[in-house]
Amino acid sequence: MKKTLSLLPALFIIPFFVMSQEYEPPKDYVLKEKEDYTRYEKDIIGAAKWLQATAFNEQQEKRKEVASFVVAWISGSPTVNVKLVPVLMDFEKRNSGMLVLFMASCAQYVLENNYSKDEMAEYTFGTKAMIAAYNAGHVQNKDKKLEKIAKAAENGELNKWIEDNFKPGK
Repeated sequence: MKKTLSLLPALFIIPFFVMSQEYEPPKDYVLKEKEDYTRYEKDIIGAAKWLQATAFNEQQEKRKEVASFVVAWISGSPTVNVKLVPVLMDFEKRNSGMLVLFMASCAQYVLENNYSKDEMAEYTFGTKAMIAAYNAGHVQNKDKKLEKIAKAAENGELNKWIEDNFKPGK
C-alpha cells in the first residue's frame, strides 16, 4: 500500500513533464494585428510550461527559438504587459534564461486568468516559477538572492518582496 501511495504523485507529474517536453514553438509566426496575438495565446502558455519544465542547459537551440517567440509576442501584445525591474537582471546574470522564464510565466498567468490586471498576482506567479526552476535544479549556478526569496516565500513573505521590488519607480 505504501508503494502505491508513493507512486501516486509520479502519475500526475510525469504526464505534465512529458507533455511539456513535446512543445514546439510556432514557425513563421506573424505578429502585427491584435488577432495575431490572440491566435498565439495557447502557444505562449505552452512556451511558459515548457520553460518551467526544461532545465536551462537542455535543448539550447529550441530554448532560443522559444525565447525569441516569447519576447516578440510579449513586446507587442495588446493584452499582456510584463514589468521588468533591475533585480530580474541580477537573476538573469547568474542564470541565463531566468528573465524569459519570468516573462513567459507572467504572460501565462494573465492569459489563464481571463486577462487579469492583478499585477501582484502576475509577478508572484512569475517569481514562483523562477523559484521552482531553481529548486528543481534547472539552473547552472547557485544564486544567493534567489535562495533568499525562496526562503521568504516559504515564510509567507513573498508578497512583501514583490511589493518592494515591483513598486512604481523601481
